[in-house]
Amino acid sequence: MHTEESIQRAIEHIEQHLNDPPFLSLEEISGAAAMSVPNLYRQFYALTGHPVKEYIRKRRTSEAASLLRQTSLSSKEIGYRSGFDTYQTFTKTFKKYTGLTPGMYRKAEIIYSFECIRLQERYDYLENRHVTERFPDVKVIHLPVQHGVGYFHISECEEGIEAEAYQRFQTILMEHHIQVNTCRIFGWNVDLDDSPLPHGYQLVAVEQNKPALGQELAGLSPVQIPGGTYAVTWVRSGASEEIVEAWNRLLSEWLPLSVFEWGDHGLLEEFQVFNSQVSRMKLYLPVQRSQDKETLEVRQREQLRVMVFRAEENEGFLQADQEAVQWLSEQGWRGDSCLQVLISSTQEWSTAYIEQQVTVECCIPVRLCNQEQEAGE
Repeated sequence: MHTEESIQRAIEHIEQHLNDPPFLSLEEISGAAAMSVPNLYRQFYALTGHPVKEYIRKRRTSEAASLLRQTSLSSKEIGYRSGFDTYQTFTKTFKKYTGLTPGMYRKAEIIYSFECIRLQERYDYLENRHVTERFPDVKVIHLPVQHGVGYFHISECEEGIEAEAYQRFQTILMEHHIQVNTCRIFGWNVDLDDSPLPHGYQLVAVEQNKPALGQELAGLSPVQIPGGTYAVTWVRSGASEEIVEAWNRLLSEWLPLSVFEWGDHGLLEEFQVFNSQVSRMKLYLPVQRSQDKETLEVRQREQLRVMVFRAEENEGFLQADQEAVQWLSEQGWRGDSCLQVLISSTQEWSTAYIEQQVTVECCIPVRLCNQEQEAGE
């Protein structure tokens, strides 16, 4: 058996018994991987970047974090349910990885997530340091081909279609005795131009650690996801504005700075289910290595008279853009093809706080189609 397959089997054994401490001894895990304990230590760290015991603690902390947000169980009960042998061990470990006590985390806005590692999805690449530091939550993976059963949902309204489709899909899966907790649930939007109901959403359930779902079931049909290379980030479920913002961040901020370009395969969303509830959404942006070598061209521009809109901080680009659009609308110039929009951006880094400040200027030339226009103050 290949070493990577052996370690993946060890990871799967950990997942199956994550909340059951007696079955997570190193001897049990090494037996599942068919290798000695010393070899398990070495190979597990080499392939995952985490010592075995630390990996288990981080996974248990992640599961406990989900329970704290989704249930009203006491912290002590959650600690035991997540596989910690004592409450003291739970609180100490939880604070080590999240920086908060369980009680504080329950009220906080941050999300701690440490997902199960899938070695077959690893993708090795070199990225510029400033990109990885600015976007630590974005990872590039290779998603293998996925086989499962799917449900296609159509609706008159695009807003909220994901949640509506998921609820119906979950009901159908339960009717066929398929547990959503044992599946990976993927989805993507489909435009239906010729349909009386113009919006569609495709959902696919891929059962983990079991033979691929592929049989015809009432209300469901076999579906294959081609797989490919994706830039992945995640966001908490139910927050539609945050999901849109995360997509925009991937497309307009991360992608232009990265060594990748838009891929030919489709966008994906993954519903991460815990305790039969969707706790997080993973967003998959299709990418491929950039083939083009962009060059810089130096030009000398004539002096222009412009109206400037300036904003600072992380949302500076969006604020300056909104102000510019509002001003154009007030002047009656919105959509005028004679206008040019110039954008400049400066970044200042504070080594003490490692925070980024962005200053953006949207400059609209006030010379319109050879007519002298007065912009006003």
